[in-house]
Amino acid sequence: MTRAEDTRERILFGAEEVVLRDGVAHLTLEAAAHEAGISKGGILYHFGTRAALVAAMVERLSSRFDEDLEREGAGSGLPGAFTRAYLEASFGPSSDAAGNRELRLGAAVIAGVAADTELLEPLRERFAAWQRALVADGIAPASASLIRLAADGLWFTELLSLAPLDEDLRSSVRDELLAHLGSALAPQTAPAPSKARDEHVAGRPVRKRNPS
Repeated sequence: MTRAEDTRERILFGAEEVVLRDGVAHLTLEAAAHEAGISKGGILYHFGTRAALVAAMVERLSSRFDEDLEREGAGSGLPGAFTRAYLEASFGPSSDAAGNRELRLGAAVIAGVAADTELLEPLRERFAAWQRALVADGIAPASASLIRLAADGLWFTELLSLAPLDEDLRSSVRDELLAHLGSALAPQTAPAPSKARDEHVAGRPVRKRNPS
């Protein structure tokens, strides 16, 4: 990591700390710079405006999910691999400290950018890219999309504390979605051919002889 990259990471982490401790309304360039231990000029070099800083935070959250997808095997090229990775990444442990931090930070950032729809555009683009990958995942697009919508629903309910599921029910829902994915991946049994008037031998019809 270069010095510039290290400074940028320090700024983003400092901004996250401000949001988690004080709320997104208190996020300013000065507050992020103070938290990161750098000068106002230093933060302006990397982020000229508060909007640019918030956009980078949204991008950082999206990139972390992309990393989770790769860790779950999204790029293996196997049918259904991206859908399975999307499901597993979304249903990762909800009780670990890192996961709770991500949820709290995600909720704060989403609340902060909701008033400025332009800041949500990168997130919309990332979701569109994920949806394209799901449609091209080698299974029925409707099945892949159903799993994605369920996974996204879990994320939003936990993000905003909208009646989130307890751990047992959460695990059961994950199992149900995995079963649905398994069904989508299972080879379909060909329907039995209808009985033809003519008999077939070696793929060629043999016309029945009329009795003499």
